[in-house]
Amino acid sequence: MGDWSSDPYFQNPPDEDQIHNAAKLFAHFKHIGEKGYPPYQRAINFLDDGIWEVKHGHHRIAYFDTFGDGGYEPKGRVDDRREVDPELNDEFWWYPELDPILRLTNGWAKEGQKAPPEAIELALLVREEDVEHDKP
Repeated sequence: MGDWSSDPYFQNPPDEDQIHNAAKLFAHFKHIGEKGYPPYQRAINFLDDGIWEVKHGHHRIAYFDTFGDGGYEPKGRVDDRREVDPELNDEFWWYPELDPILRLTNGWAKEGQKAPPEAIELALLVREEDVEHDKP
């Protein structure tokens, strides 16, 4: 998988933590894909315009959802619990029902309280390119 040398906590190879962190991040994605919600509330954050991040430790990977047909509908965090089907009104009521395909965009190492604006901009650009490629 290579290394993530921009990670401020990176150690010269072999850095077993990077392998562990990558496995954790992908396990979070697997959980979201299978269950429709994150493994726990702090495993994700909503960033902007339908872009979410999965996080573990200091590592982040952005993602979005799509049907894979060249379109997408940005989905953000649900703010009003009354908008949610009462039967689904559990601890993840704020997490929207996503389209069936999750696409990863870019990753970065956390260095501050918020995602760097350039990381969000890159995720939005990757999404635009990705869905354009899906168009018939």
